[in-house]
Amino acid sequence: MCRGRRQRIVERAHLAGVVGAAAPVRSAPAEIVAPSALLRPLAEYEALVGGSW
Repeated sequence: MCRGRRQRIVERAHLAGVVGAAAPVRSAPAEIVAPSALLRPLAEYEALVGGSW
């Protein structure tokens, strides 16, 4: 039961099994990946299809 208005009540039992409910979730740092061969300048695609803007 909440006394007053505009208060927030969190029932911890309702969060059982939810990731991050007990403590903040820490993830492993993301690996830096080399640029893919698919990341080409748009001019190469434009030359391939024979068009321009």
